[in-house]
Amino acid sequence: MTPSAHLQGEAWGARVLDWVQVQQPTIRPAYRAVLDELGPWTGLPVLDLGCGAGEFAALAGGRGARASGLDACAPLVAIARRRNPAGAFVVGDMEHLLFPDGAFSVVTAFNSLHFADDPVAALGEAIRVTRPGGHLVVAAWGPPHECDAVTYLLDLGALMPPPDVTSSRWDATDLGALQTLLGRYGLSLSSWRVVACPWEFSDLPTALRGLLSTGPAAQAISHSGWSRVADAVTASIAPYRRRDGSYLLSNTCHYLIATQTDGAPPAGPAPSSQVRPSQSNERGDGEHQTRPG
Repeated sequence: MTPSAHLQGEAWGARVLDWVQVQQPTIRPAYRAVLDELGPWTGLPVLDLGCGAGEFAALAGGRGARASGLDACAPLVAIARRRNPAGAFVVGDMEHLLFPDGAFSVVTAFNSLHFADDPVAALGEAIRVTRPGGHLVVAAWGPPHECDAVTYLLDLGALMPPPDVTSSRWDATDLGALQTLLGRYGLSLSSWRVVACPWEFSDLPTALRGLLSTGPAAQAISHSGWSRVADAVTASIAPYRRRDGSYLLSNTCHYLIATQTDGAPPAGPAPSSQVRPSQSNERGDGEHQTRPG
């Protein structure tokens, strides 16, 4: 694996159960929107890049897909294998996929491309393993004006180690740049879909379990200490505390479907009532987006 993939794998493995039980379910609405749009799934080979604990794969498998996945975090992959015993789940990096050309009808990357050392290479690999007429789904968190989580992300980033200046300068969370790059590959592109993915926590301890379980949070804790990070996160979500002590942060996830051209039509309009056309491809001041959900 690349050095970055090794680092990310260790970070995301720090608090696996908290991630699986609290934070990963926050992106479930985007999973379901993609599943509704691209069905039927029976018999389709599917690859989820940055699969985490295999939740999307399990949902796709429940609709008949033959789902596989890749992630840099060995503990998460172990959970994905238990959830999806019929699938192939491997520990690795997105820039070097050990799958043959055109192996999958659908390849998904939910908030994962930006963790690669070279997101352009990772995208190229994703396209390589997508068969003609197949679909590549790429997703990223919405721009700051659509995501209450932006304060949490920025406060967390201030407590992380300085970024590696040798890593790729291309920002895989920039929706406009991502769309342009996919178009250059000659893929047929859908419009951006926008799905509401709120983060809802019953109380502060639950919120901290989820928000301190992410890979970036683990890096911040290692760099700045648990107490300092926990205090910063508590302050960043304080405006979203409700009278009953629960928390609600409204966020969006944007996804796009790119189709390998072989004469097949591009993906049609999303049928899900949770999805609406994207109004903007801007991402504000280019802040670093984590994979919090």
